[in-house]
Amino acid sequence: MKINELIYQTPEMTEEKLLEIIKKNLYLLEQKSSTLIKRIQTINKYSDDINKLIIKEYDLIQDKKSYLTRSQRELILGFIAYCMILMTKGNENKENSENSIQEAEIIGDNSDGGESI
Repeated sequence: MKINELIYQTPEMTEEKLLEIIKKNLYLLEQKSSTLIKRIQTINKYSDDINKLIIKEYDLIQDKKSYLTRSQRELILGFIAYCMILMTKGNENKENSENSIQEAEIIGDNSDGGESI
């Protein structure tokens, strides 16, 4: 599914917000593969902002028209998925996340078949 289709189906997502999150977390992609960013820029002849090029490359991967290697494609897919998760989770604060984890652990530890709290 392309980025525009994902954004259309989820009201809390916008392309601008996704671009902002990509920009903030681009260092993660650079840490995994320092040549990937250069490769994407080379393929696209340095035409756009790298954040927009990553989204464009994601759409090319979805259309099976990407010229990246399999491992590079997987990095882009994983990175965009991570950014989309950050975007949808952006409204939650850390305390709510910790409470959810604790509740999941209580339910998961219920091995005797009784009701959990």
